[in-house]
Amino acid sequence: MNEVSTDVIRKELIIINSDLKSRDEIINTITEAASKLDLINDEKEYFDAVIRREDEISTAIGFDIAIPHGKTDVVTKPFIAFCRLNEKIHWANQDDELVQMIFQIGVPESNSGNLHLKFISEISKMLIDEAFREKLLVAKNADEIYNLLTQSK
Repeated sequence: MNEVSTDVIRKELIIINSDLKSRDEIINTITEAASKLDLINDEKEYFDAVIRREDEISTAIGFDIAIPHGKTDVVTKPFIAFCRLNEKIHWANQDDELVQMIFQIGVPESNSGNLHLKFISEISKMLIDEAFREKLLVAKNADEIYNLLTQSK
């Protein structure tokens, strides 16, 4: 990823083989992990920002992928987290798309410009490639996924 540098994606924010069962559980788990890394300074406010965005329109984009994101000034440093579930789940409700891979983005609201859109664009470019998506699904550990996500395209 050109725009998404290695300081935005951290191995500590790559969760694989997860048995989480709901959108809110996933968003909360990633929120807690980002908080432990001091990337956000208010878990509730960040979580609420992501959920508010989801309530506007689901971020499930097809290909079993969702890209939830929150723009709020409780984000102290931009980040992208990745979660791969063991089993697909309905993202927002029983009628919504099935999701197995989640890219969660956090950016500060002030001075963010369209940073989250740049991140989403870079992720989307990679995810168009079916072979790349398959590599994300079969990667055995966080190191492999980290290398896939940070290699230059």
